[in-house]
Amino acid sequence: MTVADTAVRDEIVRQIGAEKSVAPRDVAQALAGEDEDWRKYLPRIRAEATALYHAGELSFLRKRKPVSPDGLKGVYRLSKPLAPE
Repeated sequence: MTVADTAVRDEIVRQIGAEKSVAPRDVAQALAGEDEDWRKYLPRIRAEATALYHAGELSFLRKRKPVSPDGLKGVYRLSKPLAPE
C-alpha cells in the first residue's frame, strides 16, 4: 500500500493534537497496514515533520526540550509547537 505525503502529514498533525507528544514510531504504525513494515515510513515522517517544523506547526523534542531537526540524530518526539528554551 502506498501512502501519500499528505496522509503522512495529516497523521502527524492528528496525533500531536491528541497527545502531549508522539514518537515517530507511533505515527508509522498508524500508517502501516497489518502486513506492512512500519519502519519504511520513518524517513517520510521525518521529512514531513521537518517541513511542519519549519512552517511553525510542530516541535521536535529531545529529552522533553524543543530542538531543531536540522542535524538531529537519535531519538526524538513530536509535539505541538513549543518555544525553544
